Amino acid sequence: MTKPTGAGRRTGPPGLRRRVRNLYRVKRARLLEVPTAALRRRYGDAVEVDDADHHFARVKPTSGPEVEVGFAGKYRMFGALIDTQWVTRRGTIGETHRQEFDYRFDLEKFVVKKGDNQALAARLGDDLTKKLAKQAELKRIRVLEFEQGRQVEITPLPGTITAVYLPPLPPYTVPMKPAEADAQLTLLLHLVEHG
Repeated sequence: MTKPTGAGRRTGPPGLRRRVRNLYRVKRARLLEVPTAALRRRYGDAVEVDDADHHFARVKPTSGPEVEVGFAGKYRMFGALIDTQWVTRRGTIGETHRQEFDYRFDLEKFVVKKGDNQALAARLGDDLTKKLAKQAELKRIRVLEFEQGRQVEITPLPGTITAVYLPPLPPYTVPMKPAEADAQLTLLLHLVEHG
C-alpha cells in the first residue's frame, strides 16, 4: 500500500506550534536589529547573521576578540523569559574557568565568585566600566578567566521577550535603544581586553 502524495493531506492553517515558532522568530528578528546595527557600525560587513531563525549575530575578526549577540532563555511552567545576551571571547577558552567575576551594580565593582584575584577584579571595575555599565542598562556582567583566554557575558535589561502561558497572553518585548547597544558593545570589548 502506498501513501498518498499530497491528496488527502490537510491543507488548513498551520498548527499552533508552527505559529508560535514563527511569532518568536519575528520577535527575535526585531530585537536583534539594534545590536546587529551596533556590530555593523563597528565591524562593517564582517557581521554574520543567522537569517533563518534569528538566533544570533556574530563577528569573528582576523585580529581581535570574537563577538556574538544572541538569546538565552528560561522556560518555566507558567511562561518564558528570553533575554538578549552579548558574549565575547579572547584567546583559548577551555572547558573550565579558573576565575569568575560578577559585577555588583549596587557596589559598582566586580566581586570574585571563583578564584582569589582581587587585583584583577579591581582593575576590571575601573571608571570606564562604571560609566558604561550605567549607560548600557544592564542586568548582569560576568567575566570568566581561563588559562589562556577570557570570556565576557553581558545581559541587558532591554531586549527581552516575555510570555505568560496561564492565562495565555501574547509575548511582549522590551526593545533596545541604539545608544544602549553601542554602550554594551563598547563595555564588552573593554572588559575582554582590559585587566
